[in-house]
Amino acid sequence: MKYIVLFFCFIFSVAAQANNIITNGTRFIYPGNEREITVQLSNTADRPAVAQAWLDTGDANATPDTITTPFIITPPVSRVDAKSGQTLRIKLANDHGLAKDRESLWWLNILEIPPVTASEKAESQNMLQLAIRSRFKFIYRPAGLGNREAAADKLVLSAADKRLTIRNPSPFYLTLTRISHDGGAALNAHTVMLAPQSSSTLTLSGSVRRGETLTVNNINDYGADIATQVVVK
Repeated sequence: MKYIVLFFCFIFSVAAQANNIITNGTRFIYPGNEREITVQLSNTADRPAVAQAWLDTGDANATPDTITTPFIITPPVSRVDAKSGQTLRIKLANDHGLAKDRESLWWLNILEIPPVTASEKAESQNMLQLAIRSRFKFIYRPAGLGNREAAADKLVLSAADKRLTIRNPSPFYLTLTRISHDGGAALNAHTVMLAPQSSSTLTLSGSVRRGETLTVNNINDYGADIATQVVVK
């Protein structure tokens, strides 16, 4: 998920910038028994960039100075040289108030701020500089929750014509990308993220009935789309 953020708001000349800083994952899991985890940034461009990193609690519009989380990111702002990388260290400073029986979710923000070269400054004093923000799921997983890969097998589906209720009894967050009959056309219009021990009701494009088996695709810890067969109760 990417957002365009206005960094310098001048008017006449526009300097566009592609997203050149990439991360080593599409989601990040913080195991409860680890002292810290690392996130690797790589700058694929031929010019350096500045990267700012912070966590938010779900409000994409909240600014870093207004957000409080139990994690510390080091460094919060860093220069990433051309064709080089930077390692971010994320450490849990305080686990007070965190659930021990289920996962907790935050969002990791990486804001890429491109530099302005001397020649660009000479060309125009009035520039619109664009910074690009990417957001990634950041999940704290307490120790002892069991097997995450088996979580989708525990989903409970109940149907009434085109209405499908999905209950997630597991302690894990599940992102469901596709619900179908035997891997055919998707019955759901949107991706569904189910919090631990929660449920959601969807309106499908086709009818389902009790006793039939649906193919439910979910995203695993490594970003892969995994299909699971689930019987409608």
